[in-house]
Amino acid sequence: MIETMDARVDDAPPYAHERDPLREDAPPRRAPSLGARLGRAVRLFVMVVLPIALILGALGGFGWLRDTKPTVPVERQGERARAISAVVAAPASVQPTIGAYGRIVAGRSVDLRALVSGPVIAVSDALVDGGRVSEGDPLVTIDPFAYEGALVRARADLAEAQARIAELEARTRQEEDGIARASEQLAIAERDLARLTQLRDSGAATARALDDVELRVSQARAALETRENQIAILEAQRTALDASLERLRFAVSQAERNLDDTVLRAPFDALVSNAGAEIGKIVGQNDRIATLVATDRLEARFLLSDGQFARLAPDGGLVGRPVTVIWSAGDTEIARDARIARVASEAADASFAVYAAFDAPVASDVLRPGAFVEVRLDDRVFEDALVLPVSALYDGGVFVVTDESRLARVDVDVLAWGDEGVVVRSDAIAPGERILSSRLTAATAGQLVEIRDAETGETETRE
Repeated sequence: MIETMDARVDDAPPYAHERDPLREDAPPRRAPSLGARLGRAVRLFVMVVLPIALILGALGGFGWLRDTKPTVPVERQGERARAISAVVAAPASVQPTIGAYGRIVAGRSVDLRALVSGPVIAVSDALVDGGRVSEGDPLVTIDPFAYEGALVRARADLAEAQARIAELEARTRQEEDGIARASEQLAIAERDLARLTQLRDSGAATARALDDVELRVSQARAALETRENQIAILEAQRTALDASLERLRFAVSQAERNLDDTVLRAPFDALVSNAGAEIGKIVGQNDRIATLVATDRLEARFLLSDGQFARLAPDGGLVGRPVTVIWSAGDTEIARDARIARVASEAADASFAVYAAFDAPVASDVLRPGAFVEVRLDDRVFEDALVLPVSALYDGGVFVVTDESRLARVDVDVLAWGDEGVVVRSDAIAPGERILSSRLTAATAGQLVEIRDAETGETETRE
């Protein structure tokens, strides 16, 4: 029991044995035992001294290894030349080819619409999407019953008006004959009056007889005036009947035309699209039956940029300029000659729409509206210019190969882009100089190069 208490006292922390001056009942301070001091020394060595010794040893070993490292001589490699391709500068008059893309469009198309209304009783077998029709072919027949009846009524009204005119003409002739007779009677009465007047002056005729003759003259004159007025009335009636006759003749013509319009015919040779007529369908006037695309008026529509249009328009104009239209599909390629027919009235998205008409009719069995085509046409002529591959252009400049086989940058003016390459001009490039044509990822002025033949792969030797 006494040994256990001693061990607890020895293991207690140092401050446990210190006398607290504030506590009167604290036990007196006791000196630590030899075992406790020895344990603390071992712990201090393991935690502090040993790590420091290991670190110092490691540093010393690293220094010894560094000092005793064998020296390996470094061999510096010489500058290596980059293999390139080059073209020879040969300024000349250049006319590049412009390549554009577009589509085949219909130069003439029409929406075929019903001219009269009614139920459809017949439809042509060719009136289907993609069908081919010829000029004058009947496409749709509308029930003509109502229009035949309208024509019968119009013709009957016309015949009735013509009969009234014939009757009026007969009455007019009758009145004209009556006027002639009344004129004769008036002339006879006037002669009688003249004779009786002379007889009365000589006393041979009575006043009563003279009055009777004057009455007869007055009656004859009244009868003549009545018939003349009747002629005027008949002439007015004839004018009204003539006007009615013209109206009725137009009604007959309109009825005949409506009857003819019950059969809708193709206005020209065409391809059919958007067909929408079936037997039994009731169509109204102006309803669309189909869309017809003329087979002999196909055109190529393509776009020219503002720069291309500005170069070509002043140089003789665009209209009439020859172009080549190429349609490619797999291994099949069809090229057709055409000429620019017109230019769109407005520009859109910094480009102009241009239409080219084919020199000869194009078989629509091959080329159809909507087909994607390539269009090629000659650009303007550039004097003293160079045609270079697109790969030769580096940010508005090119690299020439000097006599020391090094690259030197030269700024150039880009004139145009064509199928052959880019057209440039520069007074700093002399004829015969070699221009870098291959693409280098980091081309810089002063870089050492060697020119190799693209076909044989041999290096060109320059003296």
